[in-house]
Amino acid sequence: MATATAPAAEEHGERLQKGQLSLRNCVALSAAVMAPVIAVILNAPAAAGNGGAALPLAFLVAFIAIAFVAVSVIEFSRRLPTSGSFYTFVSHGLGGGAGFFTGWLYFAAFIMFAIGLFTANGAFFHDYLQSEWSANVPWWVLSLILMALVFALSIRSIKASVRVDLALLGFEMAVFLLLAVIAIVRAHGGNSFHYFSPSASPHHVKGVGLAAVFGILSFIGFESASVLGEETRDAKRNIPKAVFGAMAIIGAFYVFMMYSLAAGYHLNDPAQMKAFLGDSTPFPTIAHRYAHWLVQVIDIAAILGLFSCFLAVQNATVRVLFAMGRDRVLPPAMGKVHRSWHSPYAAIYTLTAFSVGAGLGLSAWLGSGLTDVYGWTGSLGTVAVILVYMLSCLASIRYFARDPERSIVKHVILPLAGVAALGYPLYFVAKPGQSYPYNLVPYLVLAWVVLGVAAYFYFRATAPRKLAAIGRLIAEEEDDVAEGRLLSAPL
Repeated sequence: MATATAPAAEEHGERLQKGQLSLRNCVALSAAVMAPVIAVILNAPAAAGNGGAALPLAFLVAFIAIAFVAVSVIEFSRRLPTSGSFYTFVSHGLGGGAGFFTGWLYFAAFIMFAIGLFTANGAFFHDYLQSEWSANVPWWVLSLILMALVFALSIRSIKASVRVDLALLGFEMAVFLLLAVIAIVRAHGGNSFHYFSPSASPHHVKGVGLAAVFGILSFIGFESASVLGEETRDAKRNIPKAVFGAMAIIGAFYVFMMYSLAAGYHLNDPAQMKAFLGDSTPFPTIAHRYAHWLVQVIDIAAILGLFSCFLAVQNATVRVLFAMGRDRVLPPAMGKVHRSWHSPYAAIYTLTAFSVGAGLGLSAWLGSGLTDVYGWTGSLGTVAVILVYMLSCLASIRYFARDPERSIVKHVILPLAGVAALGYPLYFVAKPGQSYPYNLVPYLVLAWVVLGVAAYFYFRATAPRKLAAIGRLIAEEEDDVAEGRLLSAPL
């Protein structure tokens, strides 16, 4: 893509500190947002009714489906490293209007995730302390303590934050992989390649497809490293590698864990399958069966995994808010950077306050259990993110349409496959007829879109230059830093 000189960065707004993050740091953020341990704990039982013994195949199908979407993210990240992520990608591919709506959906989605994680962290920790130590500490006290820790890490240093994410992620995955290996080794007759056949599902191909929906939802956030484009060394190389690396590592983890669950539970035995379908906590069951000494460690790993996800979502969300504030689509104060710590402090203050206020308010309405607010806000966020993923795939097709390096496979076929693969998960999460309050999800997302339409026309009438400038500030090339120039695709 052609390059063009542009005014100095200061004329566009403040910049995050360049070059402070490595490839490993970026992989940690994306992987932590996916929360792999929490995903397998919650989504394996949810997928079991349809997937049955074919859970490993279902998660493998989901892995392949999300890879179609990842191609577009990786291709965009090579050209447009920025803190704006999809907000920037879609604005370059489909124009400022589409970019505005993408940012509108994306920042709302991640705010929903942040609210849910605020309540879930406290609720999960409360349940653990009460069951294991008979300590009845109110969940909201624990949530506030953990929120304070997340706030301190995110405002002080993104580098420290992602290092914490990396350490916690390494621990939790190591614990669960150890359990998986023990289960497979000791399963004996439970091991079978039949788990990778559609016939292992009670509903065959349809059952695998329905179970794969939960697999796809387990990958939400795989692209989060893309918001670190401005802060990463050699971003045009490292961000795509981070997105691919996180997706590949976590995808392999999911498939391996699902196989260990099927083998360890002996899902090729009808009696064990019946017991499995009634088990809401199959991994602790496997631990009790094969490695009782790991049960406590698994609980601790789950707590740390949820906290790691909370910290990563906070850091990802504030960078999208920062990019939109810098473009003056959100209040300009959101685009402020701390002079000493180089963090988007105004966005951090705002998100922290909103997460606490909304989390406490929603818990009074929905309940304070692990999945009450977390499940509902997660559904809202998932619908919005899937729409963003679809827009990104379509934007990729248009962005690369006249590019000399255009590939029919990478820039047309795979993005279209990504849109198709996301169609059913979108319907599944937003379909009508669900129980209260999940039946409100599609209407609330629609209301947010309508509000976005109103905001768009307001900006078009009062400040059209804002829409034209959306997502145009991207990471500087190494050779351009000294000259004060920016790499920018033409309008």
